[in-house]
Amino acid sequence: MTSSSYRELRALISARGSSQGITIGSLHPPQAAAAAEDYGVDAPSAAGDRLLLAACDAPEDREGAFLCLRCHVSHPLEQKICGLYGQFGDYYGLDEIELASFALDDDGRPLDPARLRGQPTAAITPFTAQVICSYDPSRGAGLPHWARTRLQAHNDLKVYLKEHGLLLISDWALLADTSSRRIRGAWEVFGGGSLTADRAVRLHGAYLAAYPAAKAEHRRRSRRSSGWQPDAAFLHAIAPEQPAATTSEQLEAMARTVRLVLTQQWQRSRQADGEQADALEVPDPRTLQDLSEQPEHSPADQLTLIHAALERALEAVMPAVLAPAASDPQLHCLWQGYGEGLTNTPLAERCGCSRGTVSKKLRPEQHASTIARQAAGELLRQPAFSALGGSVEDLERMVEALRNHLLIPEREGDIAPLRRWVHQHLPVS
Repeated sequence: MTSSSYRELRALISARGSSQGITIGSLHPPQAAAAAEDYGVDAPSAAGDRLLLAACDAPEDREGAFLCLRCHVSHPLEQKICGLYGQFGDYYGLDEIELASFALDDDGRPLDPARLRGQPTAAITPFTAQVICSYDPSRGAGLPHWARTRLQAHNDLKVYLKEHGLLLISDWALLADTSSRRIRGAWEVFGGGSLTADRAVRLHGAYLAAYPAAKAEHRRRSRRSSGWQPDAAFLHAIAPEQPAATTSEQLEAMARTVRLVLTQQWQRSRQADGEQADALEVPDPRTLQDLSEQPEHSPADQLTLIHAALERALEAVMPAVLAPAASDPQLHCLWQGYGEGLTNTPLAERCGCSRGTVSKKLRPEQHASTIARQAAGELLRQPAFSALGGSVEDLERMVEALRNHLLIPEREGDIAPLRRWVHQHLPVS
């Protein structure tokens, strides 16, 4: 946090002179500055937070103290938003302003915390106020950590991310929230190696039995709900017949298959020295050619099959996607510009909306993933590609290659296939 975070509110503001129309910027509410001066708080600290939290319950000037805290938590919220966008934005087609709208909606007006606390937590706005009103210091987390945790649990944000194919939940929490039936179904479709579906279900059952006590002990020790990971003792207890490292690898593989089912999007992840797990690789737009180089089959014949499958998948998926544009002038304007090759900023300018609206209404990455999955399902039934169904990695590579082909022009100056299809088939408004 900056030294002025009790006085500076990070929020969405009008961007004068910018084609984007709105940006993340700073507000400096006078009442926050006056309250920070009165309470003698400057650089953020746990002691300063406690002083201002106590002042929020006092009969006098609680609005000023509350505004100082709203300013304060806006900074970790912005950091979390920027972190999500930096890590996942390009790959999943997220819009930074759209992300920020879930958390940085505070305009700096004074509010009485006593009145807000009488409302259901989820109904409290702005989000900075919701963070403070829901804060429970007995759980051991400071306000900055609490703010980031509350944002990650934001239901509307989770819906937005899932619409783009992104599921923000740890492997361990995901497994704890997954039924044995889903484990079996996911593993039968996407699993591989020596672990059978029956064995995966038994291992998952042992995990579910041991998880509550281990999580409760973690919460007792750390006073935090998040951050638990199974240690060697836990892993040995649920599968004593094999090394703990093997059990961990199998559980992580099971979680990956569940993600594939829940997000309905094939994802690529890797773990390298010095990097966090699940860091996303940048897709290689040339992989469609690689995909058509399977042994014992002509690359030209395989490319013909690929293009035919993609065309049939486009015909199956996109008419329903484009149909609402016939009666929605703004949506028609957006799809028309997309088909012409415009990116989000010029699209927003042409159609009189924000970049976030462009991303939210069009979602081409999501549609491309749907089309790619459907085409992949058809191709896997062809002898030329059936071998790719033997592993999750090959399936990931296949769908990612198809998705990339739809979104990325084959040659510089060309129009990407999905844009070309939209341009040719957009209904008249």
